This record gives sequence, structure tokens and C-alpha cells, in this order.
Amino acid sequence: MKLDDLHDLPQWEDDHFKQHEDGEQWKYRNKKQRAKALYNQWRQVYLLVNGLLSILEPEDETPENYLESMKEMICGDAMLVCAKIQGAEAGDMYVLRMENASFIRASANSIYISMSSFRMMGIADDSHLDAVRREIDIFRNLFKAWVNGFEKDEFEDEWGLFKQ
Repeated sequence: MKLDDLHDLPQWEDDHFKQHEDGEQWKYRNKKQRAKALYNQWRQVYLLVNGLLSILEPEDETPENYLESMKEMICGDAMLVCAKIQGAEAGDMYVLRMENASFIRASANSIYISMSSFRMMGIADDSHLDAVRREIDIFRNLFKAWVNGFEKDEFEDEWGLFKQ
């Protein structure tokens, strides 16, 4: 069985994103490689998170509906990250990239913090929680490189959040 057979998330497809004129592709190669590496790392995180969520059972003191709500929230955050990476790449605009990066950071951080909640509730093995956090740490480093590669453009942020 291949690892990709376990995924709900599609593989990265370069063809889904803006194609540049002949002779100009070299300018965008590093940007695409950073985005692809980021996306693929999140697929690893997503796989671990889904595996962890599938085995979690509430302890006697943990209300079942609370755990189910947490699982749904984490699952939603995990799926959102990949969509936002693709959205940032598809738009190829600084403001859109920054907006999506903000969502990505918030969602990934929420999942990271949720691992502490599971640890405090005593409903997950520390090794599983640490594995998810390690993969998110790797993702965070790739995320920083990805964001540092954003190029400001002529489009204005009408909300004034991402100043040029």
C-alpha cells in the first residue's frame, strides 16, 4: 500500500497554477518548489493528525461531545491549511498570499496547541502527540521560507493590514 492511498488530500499538481511565458519559468521555479515542499509537509501532518484523531477515545472525566467538537475543529483546521496553500499559489498576489498565510499560521498553531490539550486530558499517547508536533515544527520552518519568498506587487490591501 502506498502512503498516498491513505490520504484525503490530493497530491500537489503544478499544472493547477498559473503558467508563465516560455523562458520565464526559471524565475518562478524556487517559489513553486517552496510551495510544493510546504504542501507536501502538511500532507504528512494531516496524515498523522487523522491517524491520531481516529484512535482518540474520551476518558471518564472527558465529556464525549467535547472531544468530538475538538476533533471536528482540528480536522477542519487541517483541511484548511492545504486549501490555503493552494489558494495563495493560485492567486499569485502578495495580499492574497499574506491573507492565506495568516489563516495557515492560525490553523497550524491551533492544531499544535490542541496536542497540549490532549496531553492534559490524558487521552493520547505522548509519542503520538510529539510526532504531530515535530511534523508541525518542520512545517513551520518551511512556512517561514515560503513567506519570505513572497514578492510585493502593485495591488493595494484595501483593509490596510498588509502594507506595501
